[in-house]
Formats: sequence, structure tokens, C-alpha cells
Amino acid sequence: MSPIITGLLLAGALSIFIITMSGRAGVLLAMKKENRLDRIPYRAVQLLRFGLGQQRMVDPEEFTPGLFHIFIYAAFMVLALRTVMMFVMGFSSTALEVLTDLSHPAWDAAPPLLFAYKLYLLLKDVVAGLALLGVAYFVWTRWKVKPDRMSQSWEAYLILGFIAGLMVTEFMFGGSHMVAAHAAAQQVPVGATQVPSTPSALVWWEPLTSLTGLLMMPLGPTVAHVLGVAGFFIHLAIILAFLNFLPLGKHFHIITGLPNVFFQRTHSTGKLPTPNLEKEEFGAATVKDLTWKNGLDLYSCTECGRCQTHCPTYITGKPLTHKAVNQDLKHWLWDNERWVEEGYGPNGIKEPLPEIIGSALKAETVWACTSCGWCEQACPVFIENVPRLIDMRRYQVQVKAEFPAEIQRVFEGMERQGNPWGIGQDQRDEWASDLALPTWGDEGGPYEYLFFVGCAGSYDDKQKKVSRALVKILREAGVSFATLSKQEMCNGDSARRMGNEYLYQTLAKTNVESWNSMGVKAVITQCPHCFNTIKNEYPEFGGEYRVINHTQLINELLNEKRIKLSSVMNTSTKLTYHDPCYLGRHNGVYDAPREVLKSIPGLEVVEMQRSKREGFCCGAGGGRMWMEEHIGTRINHNRINEVALTLKHAEDPNTPYPDAADKKKPGMVGDYKEQGGSGIVAVACPFCSTMLNDAKNDTGREQIQVKDITELVADALEPQHKGGTVSPSPVVSAKPE
Repeated sequence: MSPIITGLLLAGALSIFIITMSGRAGVLLAMKKENRLDRIPYRAVQLLRFGLGQQRMVDPEEFTPGLFHIFIYAAFMVLALRTVMMFVMGFSSTALEVLTDLSHPAWDAAPPLLFAYKLYLLLKDVVAGLALLGVAYFVWTRWKVKPDRMSQSWEAYLILGFIAGLMVTEFMFGGSHMVAAHAAAQQVPVGATQVPSTPSALVWWEPLTSLTGLLMMPLGPTVAHVLGVAGFFIHLAIILAFLNFLPLGKHFHIITGLPNVFFQRTHSTGKLPTPNLEKEEFGAATVKDLTWKNGLDLYSCTECGRCQTHCPTYITGKPLTHKAVNQDLKHWLWDNERWVEEGYGPNGIKEPLPEIIGSALKAETVWACTSCGWCEQACPVFIENVPRLIDMRRYQVQVKAEFPAEIQRVFEGMERQGNPWGIGQDQRDEWASDLALPTWGDEGGPYEYLFFVGCAGSYDDKQKKVSRALVKILREAGVSFATLSKQEMCNGDSARRMGNEYLYQTLAKTNVESWNSMGVKAVITQCPHCFNTIKNEYPEFGGEYRVINHTQLINELLNEKRIKLSSVMNTSTKLTYHDPCYLGRHNGVYDAPREVLKSIPGLEVVEMQRSKREGFCCGAGGGRMWMEEHIGTRINHNRINEVALTLKHAEDPNTPYPDAADKKKPGMVGDYKEQGGSGIVAVACPFCSTMLNDAKNDTGREQIQVKDITELVADALEPQHKGGTVSPSPVVSAKPE
């Protein structure tokens, strides 16, 4: 080929690429530092599984598009070596001869190497063919199917054209050499002992390339040669154009995706980063208050839209999609690189960076998130959306004091009375006034478990019944436990997720210091938010405890036969289970609640379409329990509609049920408006209980009962000990306004 042309193409393209990437890298270096080099072996395994192995691409809800994406990904990985070979061929005529003519004498000395090369060529042909299928699939999907999660753009078609062009030009280049080899074979001298391989039939090591050669044969060797040379240089030009286009658009993830997977967090998604308040880390005001990993996340977003398939804010019309947030922040960074790196604003003078809220994002966008975690569960490259939004809230609360008005009383209640309702601390144990519960620290210890009742379990009408039901079960099983009685205080979950980090840390440190002084080793919780905070976030303050959720403990007691359930349910009763986000998605507890429900005789359990890892939020997480929904439809209404449809379909299979595989409009199960569908929706979270009860009342679905799993178990309990009897108690209303 031509070393001059090849060299000019390479030098020009790399120069432009380096200039562009220096700006992109400079922004990351200007952002806040963060250590992401811990647990290297774990990160390496995750990179193999989810980066190189593309495991999340074939998650059930997106299996087909994920599979076709893997075809294209595999072609890129395999053809990377072929591209290097082609650049070498561009500089060296010897390399060109050896790598395109497998009958060349150079191969005679290394038969094993020749065989390995043939295997590589076979793999190259197969993945290139699959990549063309992938391109065809995605063109059809974007043009005809138009899934809701996909943004229509010219960029997508350009990239698909680039990919198809790379595969086709590779086949053209190889096919032209097979035509040339065939022409040469026709002039083999009489008596020759070796006949070069020809494309008169398909060769096993390059089936598609040799097929291309057969198709080019009628054109003759001269035209085929011209096409081959054109294919060669077009291939190189596409590669170099592609390389320079990547940092300009959503396909930047081809460069940043694998590093982003490697630098993912190594702990539960329910754990938020803990700022150092003594160093005045009060949240993210400007983009420079975000970490370099936050920046890498933005670079890695490819707008695939998987984050919005089950996103409660997107489904119900709120001003938040994480895809859009990523794009807004990313493009603001790209448009203002010099401002971020050197402090020079758009007018060329030094000036402070503007605040994120007001320049790149709107306040209502930041406050809409329920922190359910679906976006992070679905993202193939592990973009961390929730911590970034919470950090923005921290600045709004702790520095600017700008936040939804209704949460002011929540903060005050936590500060003054140790609970978000602000009900008197002296009423904390009234729910158990007749139960004679042991208090941790009194005579009678030591105890195996601290039963952390929680604010809802102590003050909320419905959750008090759950607390009493749990006591009944624990006593029946002979579990050694005690409560903190009036000394119990809020764990601080809502304060943290609403941005009041100072209040959260005050509560957390106070609790940990108190519990450690008492010798607490294990904690039972009946609220997933308490469970998540104490289990995942308290260790940073020295609170190392064995934390168990009530559904896990009940399941253990059933498996150990320490409690027995009798048949008390009507055999016609249908029940479905709603997964709490902070129990399921953030902490992976999916099986224990279901095993408990299946242990109740006479109960038919049916799954909702959106369940387990795809479960749909009730709308109360991320502090949204205490905020009103003013935009779009209510999230809890969407969920109770699905509950009703699920129960109705279980009663009458002829009831139309939306196809879960239809991606044109996600969340259609939540659009069910018809009445009907009676039964029980089981919950394992006081927030979920409140939201679903409110939703059934709002929508007139009184035929649906909302029951905590604990209540169902207590009702089905077969008493074997006198201690299992717990009488009802008077309750004081604690329902938020």
C-alpha cells in the first residue's frame, strides 16, 4: 500500500484526537479527587464480568438488544487486532504479502502459527458477520420499533454506518486478494507441485471474505484490485474518523466504559459517600465539587435509556430522567472546559463557576429522585446517579437553605424529638405499654438482639401493629431481644437523603456511641431504610453490628422450626408482594420475604410484572415520603394500579395484561384504571405501607388490603408458648400531612 498516505492519515487523526482528549482529561483532573484504587482484585473480576464479559447487557428486560450489542462489541474487540495489521500493511509491503497470502513461503516455517492465524481469520469473519446483523437490527429498531427508552438522533445512524462500513470494507479488502490469487492460479506452470489456494470455493477460515471474493470475481482482477485498495483506505479512514468522533458524542463510552466499570463502587448501592464536614465538604455547588468519577460517569453515558425503563420519576412524568441529567451535565462540561480547568468564563475573563442548579440542572430535577436505585441496577457501565444528586441536595440544604418547604418540619422533628413527625420522645414506647418489653441495659440481660423499632414502628398507626406482631413472633420463637424504649432515636436515613448531612451524622454518631457503650452486637429492624443505614452506613462511624431485617429473621425462625404456621388464609385469597427498594434492589434481599409468604398455608402468591430487581418504587424513598408530588401522576397510584391488575389477572386470566417485552411504552401495567382485583398486597416497609394504603384510598381500590408480612405471619402463627400472645394496643395517629 502507501506508507505516505497511511502515515498522513494516522498523524493527522491522532493529532486531532490528542487535542480533543486533552480537554476531556483536563476537566476530570480539575474535578474533586477520589480514591478508586482499593480492592483491585475485586475490581478486576468485575471488569471481566461486566466490562469484557458484558454481563449486564443481557439482563432479562433487554436480552435481545443486549445480545445484538454484544455481537457488535465482539467485532470491535476481535477486529482491533485486524485494524493494527492493516495499518502495518499500509507501511510494509512485506507484511501485506504475508498477511494476505497464506501460501506465502514465510508461513512454511511455522505451521502452528499459520493454523492459529487461520483460526483468528475465522473468528474475525464470524464476528464481523454478526456485527452486520447487529447493525441491521438496531437500524430496524430505531427506524420502525422506536423503543421509548431510545433517543432518535442522526448520530446513532452515523455510528451504525461507520460500523457497517468497517465490516464491509474488511470483506472487500480480503475478497480482492482472493480474486488476485485466483487470477495468479490460472497461470500456474505445467508440472508445478503446489497450486495456490483460490476462491473457486469457500475456504473455512474466511467464509464471508471468500464469499465476497466470489461475488467480485466477475468484475475481473483489475476492478477487484481497485475496490480492494479503496476498501483498505476507506477502512482506515473510518477507523480514524470514528476515533475522533467518539469524544464528541454519546459513543464516548467505547473509550471510557471499561475504565468506568473498573472504577465502580465496591459496596452496596444503598451506601452513600460520607463527606468530611470538618473540612467543610457541604455538597456539590459547582461541577468542580463533583468527583472525577462523577465526570467519568457522564462521559460513559451512551443514552441507551435502560435507566428509565422502570424509573418511577420518568414513568410518572416527573422532570427527571437520569439519561437527560447525564447529557445535560456532560454537555455543560464540554461547552465550558476552559472555565472548569482554568477559571476563564465564556467572556474570556476569570470568574467563578456557576452553581449546577440554575446553569445545568433545575432544582425540581434534583429533588424528584426517589433513590430507588433502578438506574444504577440497569446501567451496563455502572454509572452512579443517586450519590451525585444527593450531593447537590446537600449543598442546597446546608449552604443555601433552599429545599421543599414541607421538609422543614421533618428536620425540626428529628432535631427536637428524634423522629420526623416531631411527636414527643416520651411517647416513643407507648405502642408497647402493655407488653412489658425488656429495655436494653436493665436487669435481665444480656440480650442477643436490639430490636430497633424505628420511628414508624413507634409512632405510625399501622406500623405499631406490625411492631406488636413482630414482638409476638419473637416471643413465640424464644428470641432474646430488648428495645431502647424512650431512648431510641431516628437513625437519620431521611435526613441524609434529603441533604441534611449534618443532622444525619449527628444522629448516627449519637446512636453508635450509645449502642457501643451498651454492648450491642446485633440489630433487628422492621424498616428497610433503617436496615440499610445501620448495616451499610453506620460502620463508617464505628457501628459494626450484625443487622437483620425482620423478613430475614422470620425466615430463619421458620427454617429452624422455632415457629409454626397453621392454615388460616382463605384458599381463594390472592396475594402479591411489593419489593421495597432498600431491601431488594439496594441490599439484594428478594428470596426471604417470598419464602416466608410461601410458608403460609392456603395463600396463593402471584408476582407482579415489575418485581424483584425490576420492582417499581412506591415513591417514598430518597426523602420523598415527606414531600408532595406536584408534577405528573403519583408514583404510588401507578404501583397500586399494577397491584390491582395483577390480582385481577390472577382471578381472571382473560383480563388483558400488557406484554412486558413491549418497550414502546414502559410501565403500562401501572396504567390500569378499571376497578376489580381483590386480595392482598404484602409489604415489608412502613413507607411502602403508607404509600400503598394512601394510593388504594385515592383510587377507590378498597378491595385491596395492604399487609406487612409480619402481620400475615402473626395471624397464621400457631401458638406453642404463652409468651406468643400480644393484645392490641391503642394507637396515636402519626400519618404525615
